[in-house]
Amino acid sequence: MIIRKYGRVLLCLVLSMFVAATIMSCATTQQVKVLEDQVQQALQDAQDAKALAQDCAQKVDSAAQRAENAADQAEKAADDAAASAQKAEDMANKTEAIFNKAMQK
Repeated sequence: MIIRKYGRVLLCLVLSMFVAATIMSCATTQQVKVLEDQVQQALQDAQDAKALAQDCAQKVDSAAQRAENAADQAEKAADDAAASAQKAEDMANKTEAIFNKAMQK
């Protein structure tokens, strides 16, 4: 009889502690709201960072295209300069040949 009496008291005490622990571990509405706001802010920051990364990627692509165009123009200019140098050398050779012919006479 004593065991049953104390058993019930012990069982009620254990259940009360379980209920108290469950209630104490639950977050309040305000805590949930604060956490939700933090999550929303983090999500917004992540979206802003993604947009910034996409913008940077577009700028990098644009800069790479401009650099490629500039390299093509530099190569064309180098080819033109080489052609001009060759033409100048040919003219110098012709001038030297004319001068040598004039000196022989």
